[in-house]
Amino acid sequence: MKLKSKGTGLGIRTFRGKDGSTYLVFRTPKGAFHVFCEVNAKNAAREAFGVSEGTTMQNWGKLWKSLE
Repeated sequence: MKLKSKGTGLGIRTFRGKDGSTYLVFRTPKGAFHVFCEVNAKNAAREAFGVSEGTTMQNWGKLWKSLE
């Protein structure tokens, strides 16, 4: 059995900002960083897509299916 090389995978960590926001950070094997900030799902659906009726799960479910 050949062991997997160390340091070749995608690193993932979360960090809490001073403002209380949660940041999801990905680090690539080449050292690049990609950062995503957690937001309220209901507000994001309303602000970005104009969705205003139904529950958060229903709204995101419709948006998710629209891309299939």
